[in-house]
Amino acid sequence: MNYVGYKRVSKKRPCCICGKPDWCSFTQNESISFCARSTTSADRISDQGWGIYYHFIRKNLTPVNPKKRATGKYPLQIQSSDQELRDRVYRKLIELSPAASNSEIVYGKGGLVERGISDLPRYGSLPKNAADREMLRDSLIKELEMEPADLIGVPGFWKDSGGRIRLWSGYDINDDLMLIPFVGIDGKIQACQIRFMKHVPNKSGHYVWLSSANKPRGCGPGSPLHHVNPGAVSNKSVLVTEGALKAATAQTFLKDKYVVGNSGVASSHREIVETARHKNLEIAFDVDSFTNPHVARAMAGLIRLRYEDQESLGYYDDVMIIAWDCSFKGIDEALLAGNQIKSISVDEWLHRLSPRCFAENQNQLSMLQKQKSGRQCYEVSKCSTTP
Repeated sequence: MNYVGYKRVSKKRPCCICGKPDWCSFTQNESISFCARSTTSADRISDQGWGIYYHFIRKNLTPVNPKKRATGKYPLQIQSSDQELRDRVYRKLIELSPAASNSEIVYGKGGLVERGISDLPRYGSLPKNAADREMLRDSLIKELEMEPADLIGVPGFWKDSGGRIRLWSGYDINDDLMLIPFVGIDGKIQACQIRFMKHVPNKSGHYVWLSSANKPRGCGPGSPLHHVNPGAVSNKSVLVTEGALKAATAQTFLKDKYVVGNSGVASSHREIVETARHKNLEIAFDVDSFTNPHVARAMAGLIRLRYEDQESLGYYDDVMIIAWDCSFKGIDEALLAGNQIKSISVDEWLHRLSPRCFAENQNQLSMLQKQKSGRQCYEVSKCSTTP
């Protein structure tokens, strides 16, 4: 059997990540899974937002074709370090190389000031030159009074062929790099993202993880959920949007909400549901949730998971979709422009979907269950394809 080649999941062979019999796929030798529903603890995330899981790494197995490893295509990986160490390392990294040291990150297009974010010490600046990153690594080791090898297991650090511990890429980058922490509900930094400040045409986005998942002795961060103000959830409605920066801007304007940000529409669904359990959930994904079949499918998956959780645990708090003028892509742009946002029901969102969006996801969308007030009773939503 060839190493390359893919199969669709089925009822006889469901996805080993989410357990569902549709959407997902796997390689013929079952060494890699491609999950359309989950990216939690994924080794990689595809451009389409799917979680990619390397089972031969997770189980410490050798791939069917060992030549793949010999070529370096699948370098040796290790388990991520404990949460306390990652938090210590990332906090010190940001302290030693703060965002305030780079005017482009603070004042440039898409920078912190333009986004209405005033808490500058929360963000960092990753040096664009490999030599400067090595100097930053040395300062980090000295400040934390640790051995270089202690950094192995922290996403973003890896060991090169000469035995040196490296920070992120070994190459110079022709761009300013913002370092964005993803903070857990416990207040500890779980991972960091990098934002390329310069717009690059025909690229899938400006963001990548501070990761060493494809490097020797490296590891990936998974796809954690970011909590803007961890510990302050109380009984506030939980609002989820795409990305830590969007979430920070939204929290500035919506102080009556508990705002969280995921790393993409298909990411961290279970963590979102757990955070919003017994509370209202408000979903503020970008406006293409009405027109992009992939985004609509991911959003429907999140809503279904929430409804399943409600039915299982017997709570009936609202699920609402946040909408705004479609000339603004994200909730952050709408809020910064003074545009009024409003809440619509899941049923209304379904009715507003474009015909193409509904047609390509009919099976998934038709399975959404509508919660009936005050009862443990759900029924299949009947919705028109007319937007």
